[in-house]
Amino acid sequence: MRKHTLITSLAAVMTITALTGCGSANDTIQNTETQPEVKEETVIESEEAKEEQPTVNEEASGEIPDASVSSADDKIYEQFINDELKLDGKTFSEIFSFMQEDFNTDPTTFYYDVDEDGKDELLVTTLFYGYNIYDVRDGELLLLDCGDGTAAACGVYEVNGHVYVSHSDFSHAGRKMLDLTRYDQNGNVTETITINAEYWDSEDDVYDENSDFTYNGQKITMQEYEDHMNSLVFIDPDSANARPAP
Repeated sequence: MRKHTLITSLAAVMTITALTGCGSANDTIQNTETQPEVKEETVIESEEAKEEQPTVNEEASGEIPDASVSSADDKIYEQFINDELKLDGKTFSEIFSFMQEDFNTDPTTFYYDVDEDGKDELLVTTLFYGYNIYDVRDGELLLLDCGDGTAAACGVYEVNGHVYVSHSDFSHAGRKMLDLTRYDQNGNVTETITINAEYWDSEDDVYDENSDFTYNGQKITMQEYEDHMNSLVFIDPDSANARPAP
């Protein structure tokens, strides 16, 4: 039987979090989460053109964000990062203290518009279970989403002009499971997508044409599965429209 692996290379994206329901440092790590490789094309634009054109997220939201609102949200995020603001009774340093204690490093932070409301959210990424995603609503900081163990690592993808929060299990034998959730500006779920590959009996732990592939519960071919996966653009601090956080 001819074996195939996913066309794109896959890299690890997992994170440990100290918040309830957002993963545990005691979970067993077997492999690593994966993400589609992004092929980028260089596009040269004038500075004037860049200023006039709205971003993909602004177009999706249908409006240009109020700069004063974005600035106010950034100030709240910065207060949180600088331990001047607590969430659920814990400072940023307390939530992510395991990073220094266990790995002698600090978490990475960046801004990205996850819910397509024209305002950036704060994403905090560490080493194993993906992102903690924070939002500001009515001047209050809240946790929008996060990883929940090695079987539900949290990431962010763009596909077909929209942004989705992912929970994935790419770290265990016999399957590659991906759930995508699209949020609106109020944190309500507006769309969900599931893309799964299951190959429980594979001795080499790779899928082939005879494996089970589904899209939203409907059977698809291996080629259709790979086309869906290759259409996903993983969002990280170096992505377009991502901004560094302090």
